[in-house]
Amino acid sequence: MASTRDYDRILAEKPIIQPPAFYSDRENRRIVHQVWEWVGDTKYAVHLYITLQTGDRWLSRHFVSEYHCVQREELSAILREAGFTKIEWKMPSESGFYQPIVMATSPS
Repeated sequence: MASTRDYDRILAEKPIIQPPAFYSDRENRRIVHQVWEWVGDTKYAVHLYITLQTGDRWLSRHFVSEYHCVQREELSAILREAGFTKIEWKMPSESGFYQPIVMATSPS
């Protein structure tokens, strides 16, 4: 069982930003957002910004990673090639999880 972003939809839309989200618990507050810089047809750099409240100050951190989009059919083919069988996808509307889930039986 594995979960992956819905790259079929993402590649159709090519988003450039994930809206900011605010998190707070008793002593920690932070704002998190992402900027997606497309560097190819199926690759993008994720710029992750985390702004943390430290006492009476706010401190920003920036991290970058490159992602490669793997669509469902491509991942299914990779799994079949590796010997997995009974490959089944569950979409969020069916599973209740926020992104697609793939289930497969491992090779014996």
